[in-house]
Amino acid sequence: MLDRIPIPNPFGWEGLSTFSLLMMLAFLVGSYLLPKELERKKLDPSHSDWLIFLGILGTLVGAKIFFIFEIWDQVFIDVPGYDGKYTYPLTHWNGFPGHPGLWSSLFSGGGLVFFGGLLFGWLFITLYFRHHKLDIGAYYDAVIPAISMGYAIGRLGCFVSGDGCYGFATDVRIPFFVFDFHGAHPSGVPVWNTPVMESIMAFGYFAYFQFWARYQNFRKWSIGAQFLIIHGFARLIIEFLRVNKAVIPFIDPPTLVNIPDANGNPTFLTGYYWHGFSQSQYISIALILFGVYLMISKKLWLKEKTNV
Repeated sequence: MLDRIPIPNPFGWEGLSTFSLLMMLAFLVGSYLLPKELERKKLDPSHSDWLIFLGILGTLVGAKIFFIFEIWDQVFIDVPGYDGKYTYPLTHWNGFPGHPGLWSSLFSGGGLVFFGGLLFGWLFITLYFRHHKLDIGAYYDAVIPAISMGYAIGRLGCFVSGDGCYGFATDVRIPFFVFDFHGAHPSGVPVWNTPVMESIMAFGYFAYFQFWARYQNFRKWSIGAQFLIIHGFARLIIEFLRVNKAVIPFIDPPTLVNIPDANGNPTFLTGYYWHGFSQSQYISIALILFGVYLMISKKLWLKEKTNV
């Protein structure tokens, strides 16, 4: 893993973050694709800059908020000798000793949950659509290829930087899909390469939307609904291999459910397993159901009639 690209300098700066570079590339590619698709659909491409900006803002805000939800049980804990599980994290930047702090986690460079970014990004741009009285369904369909490509590139950023979006240990050896993890908490244990798996799937449905579906004259909202269903299924499946705690465990959870320090990481990875639906899986199911609802209620499998 390469967390940073070292650059010699007299200031002690560690170098460029590979995750940040690929995230920036994802947004740049999106900013290239989006106006072209708006023009193709005879929509106003002048809105693309604002949509990209609000998408970035929503991604950063939502991804951080949902990350705090994921580590809630590590931030707000009962520790003997301290003044309470809710007051201490609010008044101390780094939280309890040995546990992540609320504010330090919220404003750190790492710890981003894609679904939080997706939902808040949609919220921000929906408010923009309503404010400008734009055709929401048509504009949503236009942004889907850019979102798909951005997600594919962003997941590669997770892999390159080794930030933690990986699977648990496995004895299976499949090129590209299993690798010896040496990331934020190095271990050398072979784990499921879930970032690359997700990236491959995202490139796949980007190709579907970019090179076929958008030319099929589907009804408004159809591309957006298809994205919800396809992406929801992709993320639902991949979560069975990823290291993510269950919201409500269906079976007894592993001995270690929170990522330990580097010394304990091999034990954590080899003893981890899926024990119930994670936060991301519940959101995936909700997206799938909403996409199916849109497809059925609006008969989105049909195509618009064209004048011959």
